[in-house]
Amino acid sequence: ATCSSPADVAKVNAIVETITTNMNGSMSSGQFKEVFAVKIIESAALNSNLVECLMVWGTVGAAETDVGGSGTGQTGVFYPDWENNTGTCLQDGKEPAYMKLSTSWLSDSLEECCSQFYPGWNFNKCMNPAGSGLWYVSHENGKCVTDCDAGNGGTCGGFANLLSNDLYSNPRSCCEAELFYRYIEFCEADSLLSECYQGTGLFYRGDNGGKEVCARDCDPASGDTTCGGIVEDAYIVLYETAEECCTAEYNWIDVNLCAARTIEASFGKYWPDKDNAKCLKDSEMPSGQLDVEVYDSLDECCASGIFWLSKGECFAASGVAQEELGTNKFYVDWINEHCVKDCEGPAPCGGLAQAWDPLYDSSAACCAKVPGRTANDCLYTSP
Repeated sequence: ATCSSPADVAKVNAIVETITTNMNGSMSSGQFKEVFAVKIIESAALNSNLVECLMVWGTVGAAETDVGGSGTGQTGVFYPDWENNTGTCLQDGKEPAYMKLSTSWLSDSLEECCSQFYPGWNFNKCMNPAGSGLWYVSHENGKCVTDCDAGNGGTCGGFANLLSNDLYSNPRSCCEAELFYRYIEFCEADSLLSECYQGTGLFYRGDNGGKEVCARDCDPASGDTTCGGIVEDAYIVLYETAEECCTAEYNWIDVNLCAARTIEASFGKYWPDKDNAKCLKDSEMPSGQLDVEVYDSLDECCASGIFWLSKGECFAASGVAQEELGTNKFYVDWINEHCVKDCEGPAPCGGLAQAWDPLYDSSAACCAKVPGRTANDCLYTSP
């Protein structure tokens, strides 16, 4: 027996159709991906963490079957299937009688038949009834989609028109060639409908993400408050560090202050509160103005930022206790040409040294800097 009877052919065709339908269903629902991921993990071919972001796409086609005894199971000619409106050419020997009367309806290959009877937009579907599974651009959606019936999977965008759509083997290649204005990593993830892509973690100008300083390329929904949103467009420049971003995009803000605000870190430098004539430590009282000058020490802040007050007055206004004022080292009072101690109070205290005054550990070392004075008459002793 050759199993070539109509009943046998119908049975085999039904089996093939069932397998094809089930495969398409599992591809569309994600079941195939889940099973495939389990098999990969079991085989130890990939780390299980990588499999969490596995994406699968493609189309399911039926292989040729031979239920006769000829070794081909086909008639050898193709004809346009206008009777069933499948949009392709068949080779099952069931062409209508009028087609058998003229060879003009019959072709030796599928490509020849599709070219003649399904040109233009319809050619790709004729050649690939289920779609090619390759990728083409959807400018309307701003991403790339797969060449397959829109109902056969999330990434399917309908059948491609080969006259106007170039096909690509993967979404990244499609994004690079067709959507150059989109950020490639985002375009690829968006095309794949991937929920794994969380941005690059790099930094970009914050007003693109509703911030006053630089922001991180990530999703605020992750709970990271430094995120300004995932970058979608290629015109937005990304930087490796917050400092690089601040230098390039916010050069009117002190780079260290900008970087600290960007990553929401404590900033231990001082800034002058000119309205209240005092200096404040930013980590304790953050400045509300980003263009403020900042200083490494309270001494520098008072000397340059609150210059109309004496150092002692500025220190006191800034909350420094009287007993903490000064270093108790020595400096030269050049107006009176003697050495005084860096402190407030009776002699030898001469008031607090200014930021530019060199300090000496001993009166002798200080007096050695004052010409014409000896150690006995150099040190300030009384008003």
